[in-house]
Amino acid sequence: MINKQTTLDLNGPQISFTTQPSSVTINSGGSTSFTGIATATFPSQTPTNPATNTGSISYRWYADGYGALSDGIISSLGVTVTGTDTTTLSISDASTTATGKVFYLVADYTPSAYSQPEGSAVVVGTARSTGNAFNDPKSSNNATLTVNPTLSITSNPSGQEVAEGEFATFTANASASDGSSVSVRWQLNGSDLSDNGSTIFGSATNTLRISLANASTNTIRAKFTHPTASNSPIYSSSVTFTVVLARAILNYEVFRDDVSYLLGSGSIDLTQQPGDSYTFVSGAGIGFQTTCIYAPEKDINVEIELAGAKGGDYGTTPGGRGGMTKIRYTLQRNTEYVLKIGHMRGSNIYPAGGRWFAGGMTILYKGSRVVAVAGGGGQAAQFGSGGNGGGAGQAGGSGGGREGGRGGRSVSTGGLPSSGGSFGDRTIGTGGNLTTCGIGKYWAEQGYSPCSDMGFVFLRDYVGNILNGSTDTINRGFKPGKGFRNNGGEAVGGADGGGGGGAYGGDAGTNQCGGGGGSGYWSGEGTLLSTLTGANNSAQGYVKITVV
Repeated sequence: MINKQTTLDLNGPQISFTTQPSSVTINSGGSTSFTGIATATFPSQTPTNPATNTGSISYRWYADGYGALSDGIISSLGVTVTGTDTTTLSISDASTTATGKVFYLVADYTPSAYSQPEGSAVVVGTARSTGNAFNDPKSSNNATLTVNPTLSITSNPSGQEVAEGEFATFTANASASDGSSVSVRWQLNGSDLSDNGSTIFGSATNTLRISLANASTNTIRAKFTHPTASNSPIYSSSVTFTVVLARAILNYEVFRDDVSYLLGSGSIDLTQQPGDSYTFVSGAGIGFQTTCIYAPEKDINVEIELAGAKGGDYGTTPGGRGGMTKIRYTLQRNTEYVLKIGHMRGSNIYPAGGRWFAGGMTILYKGSRVVAVAGGGGQAAQFGSGGNGGGAGQAGGSGGGREGGRGGRSVSTGGLPSSGGSFGDRTIGTGGNLTTCGIGKYWAEQGYSPCSDMGFVFLRDYVGNILNGSTDTINRGFKPGKGFRNNGGEAVGGADGGGGGGAYGGDAGTNQCGGGGGSGYWSGEGTLLSTLTGANNSAQGYVKITVV
């Protein structure tokens, strides 16, 4: 039997780390390093271990979940590394992708030959071999890399100019490079703002609403903060927030009841107009179809003159002129007022008179309710002129000729009925009547009564479509749709004169005689300054508003 020595790693050293790598935190794009140092220690024994500890320790750095590292850019870890086979791992160009990555060092002992006895040459028969470490490879503790994010502005606010007490809105946004949440605090003139429930809202959100009571010039900016971002806080651009003295501004929205978009909108400073006044007319420009007006900055004391449209002529036989109602009135801030302005050729779109070309009435609504009316003139026919339209409290004039239509009856102050409206009759030619409040269609289906307001809502067409471009910052009550505004008597014969529209519409003439004029009306709001029959000789009605 032959005995053979088995190769064993006897009396080898123990590897231990004298320096462990430590977790570090750096800023995005920054650099750092991890250091680990291991040693090999031979155990004490009797007889004395002859090994001379001439072996070496090799190193390799690892990333948890990735594996062994090699020098260079490692995109998946978000770092560039060097020294991956040394005691010091250098990290540079760290991105936030690297945050939370775990690194550790692995030490491996490499044995070496030594002489026996010590000091003699290492030759065959005398050489010995150091035993391998009994616990290699040995891993260090884990070290975590944390990379602080950076903040960046993604949108800046825009400067605003508003009147005293009006709200301005500012919006700004920022993001953190690691996608974490960013806090915001708005500043006025360099000082942090806080919500107060009355003039400041959203001071710690991306959208600030703020109003100031006095005229002034200020700066607004947003301050963005993050608990760990390297560049926190950062600021949006500073913009100018100008507060001016409240002006006699009228904003307007022009629309048709049956179209789901605004035909036009804009703003008028009445004190910058000739004579401190502006005239809205039917048929062209700003007065086209229906016009909503409102005072966005303050209550405005005005005089409002309404005129109904003239009725059509028959050759040299004149149609009736439109009536006129003039009141002194206060347009209340952020309250809806609607102008329905009559025209001779209303074609059922404007307030129209009776067929064919009688004058339509002109109406001022405050929200849901009629404030004032000026009647339209009756249409002339071969054998008689049209009757004149009336102003507030006045009946319409009768049409000319033996069978001229009767004028619309007079209505006392505040006496317009709240229900029971009617259109002009096409069968017998009698005029109908307006009601205090229009019914509409959509709002009736939503359960609103004719004389109730809807609050701060967008303008809608008669079937309920929001009119793009309208505002929800005013208190609304007007209900597009059915309102009994085209209530002049309809001519039965093609050569008869139609009746003018009004609080009560005029009757149509018969046997080629003129139609009667429509009557006017005043609700009693404000002060009645004047009322005239037959004051407007234009096919267009109008509303003239003058600052007083």
